[in-house]
Amino acid sequence: MNKNSKLFILTIFILITAISSVNASSTNNPDQSNIIQEHEKVTENYRLTNNSNHTLLSFNKNNTQDSYDPEKLDKSRPIYFAMDHTNANDQIICDNIVDRLKSEGFNVVSAEIGPNKMSQNTLYLYEHNISNAIVFHLFNGVDPSTIRELAANGDDNRGRIVRQRGNDVVLAWYYNSVDCVNDNGSGLSYIHGSETGGMLKNPREYMEENDIIAICTSSDMGRHKENADYTGEKTVEEFIKLFNN
Repeated sequence: MNKNSKLFILTIFILITAISSVNASSTNNPDQSNIIQEHEKVTENYRLTNNSNHTLLSFNKNNTQDSYDPEKLDKSRPIYFAMDHTNANDQIICDNIVDRLKSEGFNVVSAEIGPNKMSQNTLYLYEHNISNAIVFHLFNGVDPSTIRELAANGDDNRGRIVRQRGNDVVLAWYYNSVDCVNDNGSGLSYIHGSETGGMLKNPREYMEENDIIAICTSSDMGRHKENADYTGEKTVEEFIKLFNN
């Protein structure tokens, strides 16, 4: 064997020995292993903490321990409630809902009745830079504009800003409203437009895509009155379930 061959073999032997030593050191060094595991743990915690989809809707659709966030499901979050006009019992219905929420430990800071109260609530949250609140509105008729106004990616710039501040939106329909929420509802394919906006196709799908929680306990224009809610009791029950599911 010539001199060059001996040098080549010696070089290969040295490289193999060096690589084996490094691998053995990594395997037998518990401190280094712990550092790697801790780094992976911190990375995962960062990923979970910075998940932007923190809404009541997402928690109830993906109800796992990893996604549970007590800050978002805390009943002490301020609730801004408003309801549309229905009949002479409006105030009684409003009181029924508010009293039930308060008895369950919810923090209702505002309760209004009137066709423009939703927009007024949105304006109030917008102007006062309010965050981490819940907008809860109850209607006896479906208007696409009220849905678009508080969609996460909707038409109304003020509504989008309110949503970007971490406020949740729950829209509910009851009494004699069209049903745009439940399977086989008369308004599931589309809902008619109004003087403030055009029709909206697939409203339930639109609301799901725009992070709006939808509740409907209506009579669906008389199609299933035996299941309808005329007092607000079934509607508030569905709202409470959002925190218990």
